[in-house]
Amino acid sequence: MRNQNGFIEVKRSGVALLAALVVFLAQSGCNRLPPKPEGLPELYPCVVTATFGGKPVEGVRVALTSTDPGSRKWRSGGATDAKGRCVVKTAFYYKGAPEGAFKISFAKTEEQLGDTIEEMQPLSLIPIKYSPMKSTLTVEVKREKNEFSFELDGGEERFPIPKGSVPPPRFKTQR
Repeated sequence: MRNQNGFIEVKRSGVALLAALVVFLAQSGCNRLPPKPEGLPELYPCVVTATFGGKPVEGVRVALTSTDPGSRKWRSGGATDAKGRCVVKTAFYYKGAPEGAFKISFAKTEEQLGDTIEEMQPLSLIPIKYSPMKSTLTVEVKREKNEFSFELDGGEERFPIPKGSVPPPRFKTQR
């Protein structure tokens, strides 16, 4: 209905109905996780903090790789926020990590432009010694809240060019 000023008036019952509909839709699936996969082990809260040069660093990919070959199918990890904190998730959705021993690795890269293949190699902002293939760092996730802190050092290394591979060219743009 329009009032004398031409505005549409909504009765209180209409507002209450609209609010109830919004609440129902929010609870009915907008924030739902996919069903837990069969065989997913019990997960325990796990937070990893990474600092670089004494300062938190955002966007570092953190990966926990189980030392038990039978548990490796459940990938755990995440990325650090502006405070350098990563809330670990397993199978991409579920907060926490299974109990056990893990190798932990860190990675953050920056794409490079250049005129040669060597100049175009991604720049590792976290030392390659922390990468999944080279890291020797380990953590033990226990049946409790787990918090781990790591001070990373070094950085700005170019990734080695894999033998026989040639990345697509990305040339410097001139203005």
